[in-house]
Amino acid sequence: MIQSHAYSAIESESASGPRLVFAALIFNLVLCLITTRGGIHMSNAIVAVAELLIMSIGLLTIRHRITPRVVQVMGMITVFLVGMKLLNPGLDLKIVHDLGIMYIFYELGMMSTQQTANRLVWLVMMIVVGFGLFELILPNIYVTFFDIWTYYVDKGVISASTINYSNTGFFVSGDRAGQLSRTFFPSLLGPHRVSSVFLEPVSMGNFSVIIFAWCLSTRLDLSFKKLFLYGLAAFCFVLGDSRFASGCWMLMLLLRMTPLYRSSFVVFCMPLVAVLGLVFAGSIHALPGVSPSIMEDDFGGRLLFSGRLLDYWQPEQWFALAPSQVYTADTGYAYVINNLSLPLALFCLAIFAFNRPRTDEAASMKAMIAVYMATSLCIGANMFTIKTAGLMWFLYGAANVLPGAVALPSFLRLRGSVGFALPALAGDVRSSARES
Repeated sequence: MIQSHAYSAIESESASGPRLVFAALIFNLVLCLITTRGGIHMSNAIVAVAELLIMSIGLLTIRHRITPRVVQVMGMITVFLVGMKLLNPGLDLKIVHDLGIMYIFYELGMMSTQQTANRLVWLVMMIVVGFGLFELILPNIYVTFFDIWTYYVDKGVISASTINYSNTGFFVSGDRAGQLSRTFFPSLLGPHRVSSVFLEPVSMGNFSVIIFAWCLSTRLDLSFKKLFLYGLAAFCFVLGDSRFASGCWMLMLLLRMTPLYRSSFVVFCMPLVAVLGLVFAGSIHALPGVSPSIMEDDFGGRLLFSGRLLDYWQPEQWFALAPSQVYTADTGYAYVINNLSLPLALFCLAIFAFNRPRTDEAASMKAMIAVYMATSLCIGANMFTIKTAGLMWFLYGAANVLPGAVALPSFLRLRGSVGFALPALAGDVRSSARES
């Protein structure tokens, strides 16, 4: 992230950040509820307006932190991409929106504190787990409130002609059946993959990875609370049966156990190594004269598809001068490179990698995000969805705030009858400050 003005924790504390992260997390769930119970169809345009409203409020909140350098860089990127759009009509300007999520929520995090972010993590975790258990234990009742299949058909994500083989109201990937059986506790949990408030299982796994990164990077909770949070995060990827999350956890842990996580050069190189690995794998499994496609819809099949697509490209696709011959929705690196161009993608990566963190927590979070980025972009572009991206970049920004004693924002204060439901958020602020 481009470094903004340095504010002290007390001066920059704002309740807007947690509220907007929370809104980004659940607004799809709310729209799905309206679709199911109210019979109001939510088109993709309505969803986009809701998302842009959240981002606009965030931009208004951080307006005093935006430096001339940020304006110059973002202006340059936007003008460049608009110009490239004239040469390549297939270029998707949504990539500007994706970059905006990163910057806006990072700055919102910088206007918060590590203590507030940690309380937000606990609040969000309890909501995610609560809805997840509701979906797991009472699936038939759950879909009477949240008909996810219809919601995504209305959005245009699922074609109206797509056959619902599972015959449920869940997302198309909401069940594992046949040879694609559940990895974690299949006899106990059955074939269903829980998506909770995210509506799709892949985001459940990504959420687990983000919380694990936060746990590895911070020292705000007492030992037993931290272990409990680890356990809840693991429970999330088990519910969502996220094989990706379990593997990403291992890579994050391995990196965090070495001093390399502090190296900006290592952070910069991780996505590059992943791309080179994909291209190499694609080249040795190339099928001359055959367009790349997903041969097997599993983790290995998606990796191979990503590699074969990148290897299939000509220089025009790498420099965003021509659209990809094959769709890029299921391979994140192709989506980024074909819409930003390789040079601009490397420029944006360098901004992230070489931005000097102010705390050890931020250095760790940056490295963990790099692991998540390097791995998740191999199989899709889901890391850009605001449902989880807002939380991730907010936590990274909060980790970069120097510790200080601050008042708890009203959004996270415990009042009245809800106090008993949020015991994990009721830790003493001064004690947290001392531990940090």
